[in-house]
Amino acid sequence: MEITTSSISELAWRCEEFLDERSEPLTVRYPGSLALCILDAIFATGSHPKAVDNVVDRYIARHGRDDGAKSLRYSIAAAGGADNWARTEIFNLKPASTHSGAVLKAEVVDRATRLMADHGIDTVDDLLTAVGDAPSIGRGASEVARTWRDLPSQKSGTSWRNLLMLAESTHFEIDSGVTNYLAEVALPVSEVDCEYVLETITAAADLLGIDDRVVKRIVWQVAHRRILTKRTRGDLMLHQYGADAGAAVGAR
Repeated sequence: MEITTSSISELAWRCEEFLDERSEPLTVRYPGSLALCILDAIFATGSHPKAVDNVVDRYIARHGRDDGAKSLRYSIAAAGGADNWARTEIFNLKPASTHSGAVLKAEVVDRATRLMADHGIDTVDDLLTAVGDAPSIGRGASEVARTWRDLPSQKSGTSWRNLLMLAESTHFEIDSGVTNYLAEVALPVSEVDCEYVLETITAAADLLGIDDRVVKRIVWQVAHRRILTKRTRGDLMLHQYGADAGAAVGAR
């Protein structure tokens, strides 16, 4: 699919909302705490961003912002296990899936901390070193990625990719969520492939004057609804079609 200047401009405009006045990203990230990365990565799937923020904020209120995976595991053990920890510390009993008998997300978090311990991983730096440049799936995937996807209801690998984004890894793996989002951004709307996604992201980053890794994190978190736009349909129409469209929306 041909990349158009309008598609590049559209993606750049959407990304601008998630940049501060210094062009620093407003994405969710925890480069100093693997505990927070694990919590957010697992609770984010299928949850509203506010619910995830609440879980993370409750943990921070008790334990601070610098915990590693080991400290997270100890906090769960000190509460008497994942079930009681979910009830008394993070106040979230959301199951890991909608299937009958699914374990709590809190239980998945507990198992994830044990997985990290098995691989000698406690900090974000430990994680990034262990993962290296290996992909998340396939024959070349790291052992950590493979065992993570064996956790209850984590087979898709979305939470693993969430984890890498939260840890500010350079990994960016394109899934259906990302391609669907770029198809929505594409003008005219169309199906897109991985090459289109990467080239459009690079061009949008150049237009914004920022590193393409920043745009990749924004795209990933918007596509997977970890961060939500505050712009209205009227804002979108005004951006795409100009003042006449904005006046028409306002007149309704």
